[in-house]
Amino acid sequence: MGKLIVYSFKIEKEQLDRAKRFLARQGALLQDSLRDFIEVAADCEQCLELHEEEASISELQSAFATLLAKSKDAWYLNSLLQEAVMKIAKMSKVPLDFIMNVLGEARRVKPVVVRRM
Repeated sequence: MGKLIVYSFKIEKEQLDRAKRFLARQGALLQDSLRDFIEVAADCEQCLELHEEEASISELQSAFATLLAKSKDAWYLNSLLQEAVMKIAKMSKVPLDFIMNVLGEARRVKPVVVRRM
């Protein structure tokens, strides 16, 4: 399969600039971060499809091994954002237990997909 250039979507220029600067502070590139996220999501879907198709355990384990490798490469995204939120909370003098409660609640609540036009 060949590689494609995909997804063009509208965002505010200032948001894009800020996102690039934030990731640059962390030593990451926006394009690489988005690519890592897409690869992990695609591998998750592949594992789910294999399970739904009742593939053999060896096929599922092989796909899962690939998923784990990609997840390891992309894990910095989760830790990067959580670390940044906590750092900003400290700078803002917001109680850390409040932030932990909000983050914990966010994990429990299934987000609603909002499409902006």
